[in-house]
Amino acid sequence: MIIFQFLFLLFSLFAIGAVIQRKKDSAMSSIGTAFWMVFWILADVVVFLPQSVTVFANHLGIGRGTDLVTYVSFALIFFVLFRLHVKLHEIERDITTIVRKDALKQTISNKQ
Repeated sequence: MIIFQFLFLLFSLFAIGAVIQRKKDSAMSSIGTAFWMVFWILADVVVFLPQSVTVFANHLGIGRGTDLVTYVSFALIFFVLFRLHVKLHEIERDITTIVRKDALKQTISNKQ
């Protein structure tokens, strides 16, 4: 095992532990927990068996495993950014609704 593999394994075990802790604290959904567990396990497979990614990439018509990892990484990053954008928009809308209701309540109570 090379140093990078050892360090990556330590990091992924730490990340998996953090995911489990967040699930226990009810700060993460079951789907989110499953996603991150699968993500870190697959990341470990890629680090410890890089040739397996090349074989899988060749079945998909992609020449190198690193290319496949790059494509999938970009797709995941943009998907996460999209989800964050949608969630941020929902939060902004909810805050606007709450502030408007509060302003109306204050206006009504000031008139009485």
